[in-house]
Amino acid sequence: MLTNEACLLVSMQIKTYGIDVNALTRAQYTGVERYVFELIRELMKKPLYKNERVFLYSSAIVKNIGELPDGWEWKILNLPLLKKGWTHLRLSFELFVNPPSVFFSPAHEIPLFHRKSKIVNTIHDIAFVHVPEVYTFFAQARQRWAIKRAIKLSNHILTVSYTTKNDLNNYYSVNQAMMTVARLGVSHRKNFLNSDHGSYFLTLGRIEKKKNIEFLIKVFERFAQKHENIKLLLVGKMGDGSEQILKQIDNSKIKKNIEILGFVPDDQLQSLFARSLAFLFPSKYEGFGMPVLEAMSENVPVIASDIPALREICENSAIFASPYSEDEWLGALESIMDDNVRADLITKGKEQIKKFSWEQTARTTLKVLRNV
Repeated sequence: MLTNEACLLVSMQIKTYGIDVNALTRAQYTGVERYVFELIRELMKKPLYKNERVFLYSSAIVKNIGELPDGWEWKILNLPLLKKGWTHLRLSFELFVNPPSVFFSPAHEIPLFHRKSKIVNTIHDIAFVHVPEVYTFFAQARQRWAIKRAIKLSNHILTVSYTTKNDLNNYYSVNQAMMTVARLGVSHRKNFLNSDHGSYFLTLGRIEKKKNIEFLIKVFERFAQKHENIKLLLVGKMGDGSEQILKQIDNSKIKKNIEILGFVPDDQLQSLFARSLAFLFPSKYEGFGMPVLEAMSENVPVIASDIPALREICENSAIFASPYSEDEWLGALESIMDDNVRADLITKGKEQIKKFSWEQTARTTLKVLRNV
């Protein structure tokens, strides 16, 4: 039986959108959290129709989102005593008791129980299919279960790139008409002047096997034999396999040239980007690759893995090298030391980032939510 609140909304023919934003309660934002934050901030700028309301589901109010506009409200769902299980227990109960017209999950995780709501979710990638060796058996099994369930239950799927859309069609036979690409954006900020750049390469992302950090260190060890004054800075939280990576660095003959900075806040990260020689992104697989856009927005040249998503996002504005070829990456690092090569890539990067905006991401997302 519907509650009085739900019955009132039905009688008024109000269309409600329930959005899971609990990821924003985390202290540090990485890829998915950044996507949810930027998307919600842009959606808040879009005027609602008179019969529309938006509920933000979370275990706590997220203050850095700012004051909600008219028609928006928080649904704070507490789960006393339990530290895990919020999505499949507390959010499930809310969706069962007070189902919105449309439930939107920005991270493909759909609660176990839901009732009557149409479902839209964002699938970022299917990395576990392409690089299964970097996942544990249980992590891989959980990912497969979540993706298959998301595909089965969704009325419509948002993908962050054409690469992910094609993957879902090729590996799971998802109908193209059931998917819409809403590519991620980039924050256009006032740039630091990076003419006085430092003597270091920068890479950003979890320090883990999936990001191919062990491979990058091997390449850099060869590069540093000729360029002793250049450093490699690793920025990001520790991930799966980080213990092995730390051991690799500790045993390296050039460990003094490799620095692990851990998680770096945005204000400090911007300065690190701007003063770097180049941004390196050696990942074996990505669904999108937001850091390459962030680098370009800071006027930093990019060397990226030659994989479909990064080809899609960067087009001709990066140097590409196979994530499995040390020789290709070594050649790319040598070429980026040329000031003319750097200047050309920076110019191309400035043009490339004009194709991406969070406003467009939000506009596409809202259109899907309204039409589902």
